[in-house]
Amino acid sequence: MRTKFKPWTVEYLKEHFDVNWTLERLEGAVILPSTYLEIGSGKGGFLVQMAKKYPEKTFLGIEKNITCAGITCKKIVEEKLPNVFIISEDIEEVYPLIKDETIAGIFLNFSDPWPKKRHAKRRLTSKRFLDNYYRILQKGGSIFLKTDNEELFVYTLKLLQEDNRLNLVKIDENYDGLIAFDAETEYEHSFRLEGQNIYRLEAKKE
Repeated sequence: MRTKFKPWTVEYLKEHFDVNWTLERLEGAVILPSTYLEIGSGKGGFLVQMAKKYPEKTFLGIEKNITCAGITCKKIVEEKLPNVFIISEDIEEVYPLIKDETIAGIFLNFSDPWPKKRHAKRRLTSKRFLDNYYRILQKGGSIFLKTDNEELFVYTLKLLQEDNRLNLVKIDENYDGLIAFDAETEYEHSFRLEGQNIYRLEAKKE
């Protein structure tokens, strides 16, 4: 469901530049070795939970919807979390500014599946995106995918199996949500209440 635009979020993001990173700030930033990205972070539920569970790690959310980014920013500010930040930009504007092998992990949680074949290149697990993830991931870093969409899951598995740069270390076609290094997203919570299947995988850069 599309989030209704909330005008207050625009000013809120401007006021909280300590939490809301600009592209200019990212370009000049020193990325800590324990930094994780969530691409398409929505309203920030996952990011905030992970930041609270793992205060020794840094989490950076990428969310192009300015209203969702503003809501996330507000959650971070209210929780007074020093280890989580948001960038309100498209990922394609962000990853060229990230240096090689600096990111510890990438979370793709319930991304838009873009089901039509002609839109396949827009999927966040298409080859052009995987190439960039591989470049910015540290050795030993992982891509974590969760989705309710079986077609996207199968599509992603096929690409990863064909790409020997990334090792599939975990494939779960009925994920129970019990892996420690994870948190439940808003969508995931709704899907579980509806009895819908959750698919999850982890692919590691060796």
